[in-house]
Amino acid sequence: MNQSSTVVGEVLKIEGALNFASMPRLLSETSAYAMQQDLPDYLAIDFANVTEIDSSAVALLLHWRRQAARLDKALRYIHIPANLLSLAELYGVDQLIHCPSQQACPPPK
Repeated sequence: MNQSSTVVGEVLKIEGALNFASMPRLLSETSAYAMQQDLPDYLAIDFANVTEIDSSAVALLLHWRRQAARLDKALRYIHIPANLLSLAELYGVDQLIHCPSQQACPPPK
């Protein structure tokens, strides 16, 4: 299964599995991206091409939110799969990853 993440403008497009096996690669890629000097004020993360999800995906979304807050940047998650939202709700963190579809979520204070 091909797995990748690609930044197009201010959108990070995640493709393939979003699971425990893909976490090291995704953490490495997104950490490298976050170290850039000219980061946009917000980044949208698009899950439209994600093919598989497990509970580690919830932890990854929360990690991204913490990292964005540390950098004083905003995030917007788009095309979040229903099963990922269900997992977030099960763990009681759905409000931490929910972003209105038309705007970026501000960094948590």
